[in-house]
Amino acid sequence: MTVLFIGGAYQGKAALARRLYPDLPLVQNLHLLVREILEAGGDPAALLPGLRGKAVTCDEVGCGIVPLARADENWREATGRLCCALAAEADAVVRVLAGVPQYLKGDAPCT
Repeated sequence: MTVLFIGGAYQGKAALARRLYPDLPLVQNLHLLVREILEAGGDPAALLPGLRGKAVTCDEVGCGIVPLARADENWREATGRLCCALAAEADAVVRVLAGVPQYLKGDAPCT
């Protein structure tokens, strides 16, 4: 099972992932992993196979002010594209706001 948790910074994505899907390995801060890959000259899409079968958290970076620096704009776009690809494959996509889950795709697990 693959589950993507998206939402603003410090909204409780990781805690919710641990509580709802305790048996899944957790990958936190996908947006930061994307930045590291881009800074190293790599392709963030290469991360996709390694995200399968995991609970993945990612801050929403596409909302708000458009970045001035081209590198920041590229990072934001690459993060969004990777999240779209992961969401397409994921069994569940959960938006988290103030620790409250909203299932955009899939159903909540029986807990």
